[in-house]
Amino acid sequence: MAHLKRGGHTVTSIQRHTQHNELNTGSYDCLIHLAARAHVVRETVQYPYPEFKEANVDYSMKMAQLARQLQVRRFIFLSTIGVNGHISQQPFTESDTPKPHNDYARTKWEAELALKAFFEKSETVLTIIRPPLVYGPNPKANFKALLSLCRSPFPLPLGAIHNRRSLIGIDNLCQFIALCCHHPAAAHQTFLISDDHDVSITELVALIRKALHHAPWLVPIPTSVLKIIFSLLGKRNLNEQLLADLQIDTSKAKQLLNWGPAISFDEGIKRAVTNHVA
Repeated sequence: MAHLKRGGHTVTSIQRHTQHNELNTGSYDCLIHLAARAHVVRETVQYPYPEFKEANVDYSMKMAQLARQLQVRRFIFLSTIGVNGHISQQPFTESDTPKPHNDYARTKWEAELALKAFFEKSETVLTIIRPPLVYGPNPKANFKALLSLCRSPFPLPLGAIHNRRSLIGIDNLCQFIALCCHHPAAAHQTFLISDDHDVSITELVALIRKALHHAPWLVPIPTSVLKIIFSLLGKRNLNEQLLADLQIDTSKAKQLLNWGPAISFDEGIKRAVTNHVA
């Protein structure tokens, strides 16, 4: 929201408690839908799919109905690269067959389909954005855990991981969302977006520790050994999060919208680290 305001836009924030009758019909160019039930660290529900569906599909449709009611010209839906899958054999593209791997990604895909059907014959145009892991100051979930790990004074056994991961900094994501708010070619499109600079976990940890003014202190443990260790610790999910490839092809955004990330990957990591509140 701050990014849009700095760009001269007038922004109204819609929360779950917002009284919709207080919103002015015909006064808004774009509705950006960011709210979602994402990754829950300590899931308390045995079968969480209904919880994900209510938040990610049902609530998205309520926002779509609100957009139609308010005569909003464009609806931007922030989805997830998880719709494509969680491991890439080659860089993901917009034309790939979706392979969502968990309830979060599955319900995001279901929301995409429902929104496309809802807006198909509407004057409101839909734009879908599927980002990978988003990092920035005071992050949550996986990047928060990685940042905490990098802040520790101990050597880390992550010095021999040669995978490739796409990420996106919050500044670049906000820049892209703002572009999609007004660019004519963004209408009725789905975009995969990243910093356009893929790194291995080894490189990422070294870069974070450098920004923290720490020595890298990375021990080169073979990935085959790490897989065994993670499995024995009951952390099989780390095999995918730390060791597997997840790359994104951003060619469509660059060619169709003439887009390029405003902030370099190195600078984005520095901002995330130096502005982080532990």
